[in-house]
Amino acid sequence: MSFNVRIFGYRGIVQGRIQIPQQDSKDSLFMLMQPYEFAALAVSNGSTPVSMSSGILPQVDQSKLLRVEVPDGSIIRYEANPPPRAVVATANSPQLSGIQQLMWGPGWTFSFIDAASAP
Repeated sequence: MSFNVRIFGYRGIVQGRIQIPQQDSKDSLFMLMQPYEFAALAVSNGSTPVSMSSGILPQVDQSKLLRVEVPDGSIIRYEANPPPRAVVATANSPQLSGIQQLMWGPGWTFSFIDAASAP
């Protein structure tokens, strides 16, 4: 069964504003820097690897963090590739489910397969 996988590129994380002067800043909230740099959507294709990228020219892309969203109940196997690495996802790749953040950079690609088709 096919499902959608979404990726979002972010410049990084930022610390939430400290509103109260007595607030303990060591326990601050960190969140994704908004707005995101790019978004991409792909549909799983069983055991055939699907590749995704930012779609932005590497000279313009300032993203350092990738947010990957996999629908509930689905699992993918993935490879995050900095240039010039071009490894496609296989049954030996790491698994990912739900929402995860990964390291990312300009010119990187993301390859995935449906984990159910590659146990």
